[in-house]
Amino acid sequence: MKSSRRRPSLASAPFRAAFLVLLALALLIAIFWSINEYQNHLQSIANIEQNYKKLYLERVEEELGNVLEFISQQRTQAVFRVEDELRIKVQSAYTIASHIYQMHKETLDSDQLRSMAAETLRPIRWHNGRAYYFAGTIAENTIDLFADDPLLEGQNPMEVRGQRYKVIFQDIMRIIQEKGAGMYRKGANAEPAFPGMSFIKYFKPFDWYIGAGTSREITKTTIQEEILTTVQGMRFSENGHILCFNSNGTILSHPNGALIGRSITDLTNKKRESYGKMMLETGLHNESGGTFLYTSFDAISGREQQRLSFIKRYPDWDWILVVDISMAAMENTIANETQTVTTTSIKNGFIFLGLLLVAVLFLTGMAYYHSVKTKRGINLFTNFFRKAARTHVKIRNTDSTFTEFENLAELANTMVDEIIEKEHLLRRDELRLDTLLQLGEMEEYSIRDKYDFVLHRIIQITDSSRGYMALVNQAQTHCTLCSQINIATGSIGLSPEESNPPSLLTESGLTGSCVLQKKTFISNSPDDLSRYSPHPYKQKVERRIDLPIHDKNTPVLVVGVCDSSREYDHSDMRQITMLLEGMWLHIQKTCSEKEMAKLERQIIAIGEEERSKIGRDLHDDLGSHLSGIELLSKVLQQNLEKQSPEHAKQLSTIRNLIRDAIEKTRRLSRGLYPVHIIEHGLEAAIEELITEIKERYSLPCTLTFDNRVEPLANSITPHIYYIVREAIFNAAKHAQPNMIEISVLHSNSSLTVTIIDDGSGIPEQRKKNGLGLHTMQYRAKAIGATLEIQAREDRGTIIRLSGAVSR
Repeated sequence: MKSSRRRPSLASAPFRAAFLVLLALALLIAIFWSINEYQNHLQSIANIEQNYKKLYLERVEEELGNVLEFISQQRTQAVFRVEDELRIKVQSAYTIASHIYQMHKETLDSDQLRSMAAETLRPIRWHNGRAYYFAGTIAENTIDLFADDPLLEGQNPMEVRGQRYKVIFQDIMRIIQEKGAGMYRKGANAEPAFPGMSFIKYFKPFDWYIGAGTSREITKTTIQEEILTTVQGMRFSENGHILCFNSNGTILSHPNGALIGRSITDLTNKKRESYGKMMLETGLHNESGGTFLYTSFDAISGREQQRLSFIKRYPDWDWILVVDISMAAMENTIANETQTVTTTSIKNGFIFLGLLLVAVLFLTGMAYYHSVKTKRGINLFTNFFRKAARTHVKIRNTDSTFTEFENLAELANTMVDEIIEKEHLLRRDELRLDTLLQLGEMEEYSIRDKYDFVLHRIIQITDSSRGYMALVNQAQTHCTLCSQINIATGSIGLSPEESNPPSLLTESGLTGSCVLQKKTFISNSPDDLSRYSPHPYKQKVERRIDLPIHDKNTPVLVVGVCDSSREYDHSDMRQITMLLEGMWLHIQKTCSEKEMAKLERQIIAIGEEERSKIGRDLHDDLGSHLSGIELLSKVLQQNLEKQSPEHAKQLSTIRNLIRDAIEKTRRLSRGLYPVHIIEHGLEAAIEELITEIKERYSLPCTLTFDNRVEPLANSITPHIYYIVREAIFNAAKHAQPNMIEISVLHSNSSLTVTIIDDGSGIPEQRKKNGLGLHTMQYRAKAIGATLEIQAREDRGTIIRLSGAVSR
């Protein structure tokens, strides 16, 4: 039905639409371009900040590392400097004592000489008076000089109150007695880098030990002052410097010397923000170091600048080190980038307006030109769509903007229903084919799982809500449910605990009737269904379909679905029949393959048993008889050598033939009954095979055996042995190779056996008809492995046995 409302003509629409579209497009492009330019500008600034901050952070971390390394080096060198100084001081004292002894030994006794030397050394001090000399006698065990504590002079250190001096002088005596001179470090709990140290040397003329000592506090204070002086003068990069303060906040080193001794919390910017306090908190609470970003006034540029600090605590001396760097370069780069973007944006705006004007004029003219042609084209397209293929979309009459589209909408709507129906049928066919394909890949699933899967797909194909599948016995008297699905309740399959006894076909309603009558029942009337039992459904059904599947004209399976959202028809019956026939063929094939595998295993087992029996008979009976004959002939030969040497020689030939027969019997019995595999293992058995190959065919043969886990089970090794034996003997007999390589790799549950030869290869006819190759394939299947036979690229054959086997 056509609408009476007047609609605009499609022929005149392009001209009006082109102008509106151009304006809208220009507006959208302008907005998009502006937003994009602004976002790019922000992203550029963010990238600049990120890159600069990364560079600054790396630089301050590097500088702080250099400072820490400098402190560590100075601390290490300080100990050596103090030791050298003490040695020099003691040597000086030793020289003074020697000079006094040489000058006055003729006029003064030993006590007077010691007293003179002690009074000469007593006033000598260094390190602000805290480093001193001390001396004492060895034999008398008295202290003659102790400048740091004169009250000890004249006393026996072993009798002085307190354990401290007693231990010290015991160690001094031990050094003098063992080495005559040496360095002594005081204080078990002292800081390891700065122990209290003394150097002692024995002066024999006075029977003296002369020592010079200093405390660790002196050494530590001296090196700290030197380090702080050096750090204060350190500069790097752009206005970068280093400052140091202790955990109490007292500034120890600062580029501005006037701030040394003040509190770090006094450092503020123009906003009265105490960035010094933040530095202190960061240093105290971040053991591994932390960064701090702040602004401060720069006297050189006369404005506020951002600065980046890397703060780390130096716990050995309770210091907090700060490496501080100016970020002026980043701020200047951002300002330049902003100016460049602004200038570029203005230029691009004028260019855009000019190009837009040209585009408007050009596209408007083109729209007018094409509007003239559009009217003629509409008539052509109208006739085309009358004959065109059906479409999915239904067009409402009110959706038509132009008059010409109303006719097209009417034609399109008449085509929709047909194509929907065809596509529904196509989807059902695709679902059925997909079911059969997936069924072929469900080798690891049980038969019951396959029944459930197929029944579920049948319910989907027929748009049903419930369904069942039942097997019919050979006597055609009973049927047994093998699957049942209810979509509404979500139950799929039969519960393992649920009893499922067979039911008589005569008491099974439509299920039994379709089997007994061998035909399909389709019913879409609830009244007709009320005359039958709902078996196997427990609730009343509205419509249902039941059909049997035949094998040689005998029903073997019956399937039914019910309560579809539409009426069942013969297309549903065809879909179900084709799907179930494919399923039944798959099940028959699966059962046949399982039976074939079982027969192959039985054949191999019987063959193994017969081989073992024949091998034991050859070894136990024939081998024993031949060995007895050989022994008797040996005795007879020994007797004949005296009586008839000529007959003895003939008997020797007979003995050689007997021994050859014994050896052949042994090889044959071992090939038939490999008892040596069980006794000595697979590797020893294969090595014996290699020895046999070398003896019989003079053929080089190598073995690589990599067994990283427990040996293989006895039920597996005979199969592997016979596969290897068959492969190498076939190669030696028929391929005329120059060498054979055998590789056995066994790790965890993985096994790989490879036999490589450089012979003439295996003809295709022998691959198809060779009994030995078929036997090898059977043995590989018996242990759950795969056997591959392929030709080498140059010459020869590769036989590979691989798979996961149990130990």
